[in-house]
Amino acid sequence: MIRYFSSYIFGAVLSVSSINSYAGENPVSIVVNKETTACTAKYGDNDSECLSSLSKLTEKRLNTVYQDKLKEISDYDYTQWWMGDKRRREEMKKAFIRSQELWLKYREDYCKAASAGAEGIDGYGAIALSCDINMGIRRIDEIRMVHPDLSEG
Repeated sequence: MIRYFSSYIFGAVLSVSSINSYAGENPVSIVVNKETTACTAKYGDNDSECLSSLSKLTEKRLNTVYQDKLKEISDYDYTQWWMGDKRRREEMKKAFIRSQELWLKYREDYCKAASAGAEGIDGYGAIALSCDINMGIRRIDEIRMVHPDLSEG
């Protein structure tokens, strides 16, 4: 019994430390991003070029990961699925494309809501962009978790 109790305590401590570690990596707010904060700190009111390059870089990364995953789905050997057929792979592809379209709209609306309190103030652009970047980073992780070959997941 003591052995099981010790294992339980160890698991609980490990879980708490993992949660605290994860919390330390993520911003407290979706509208806070260290890169946009660095642009604003370095360039002040003249941060638009820096912020624009951050936005372009994040969007490029997101699009690259999306296109790579779309190609992976399109090229996947559907015969590896139980009773797999081309139709099912095409449905997966269509659902993936549609999910990205819906996600882009969701991000737009979500970031508008998240940054609404800052509208009209100095730094609004950086605040709204921080949300876009943070959401993009999270979406990249989500896309990477999609695997046509379920044994990879």
